[in-house]
Amino acid sequence: MAARAAARFVQRRLLSSGGKVLSEEEKAAENIYIKKMEQEKLEKLARKGPSSGEQASSTTSSAAAGGSTESASAGASTDKNRNYAVLAGTVAALSGLGWYLLSKPKKTEEIVD
Repeated sequence: MAARAAARFVQRRLLSSGGKVLSEEEKAAENIYIKKMEQEKLEKLARKGPSSGEQASSTTSSAAAGGSTESASAGASTDKNRNYAVLAGTVAALSGLGWYLLSKPKKTEEIVD
């Protein structure tokens, strides 16, 4: 949350003016424009969000009513990129573990003459 606020501050104050000093009227107009754009983004997300939210709530309610077989599949991700990221992370972790275990020096017994 703090990172979002910091990014917003940098975007609003430092980057948007192009380096010139703005008058109070220009700052006010810029702030109004930025608030309007943020409000439009929020409205767009609100229109987009409930349709997927309604589907998710109906899926979870049917899973709760249906039993344990449906509830196990309700948590499965349908996001293709997320699934690839999980797979890549698993492969990387297993590869690192294998490398660590195989890199240990082998103890050999030397015969003393």
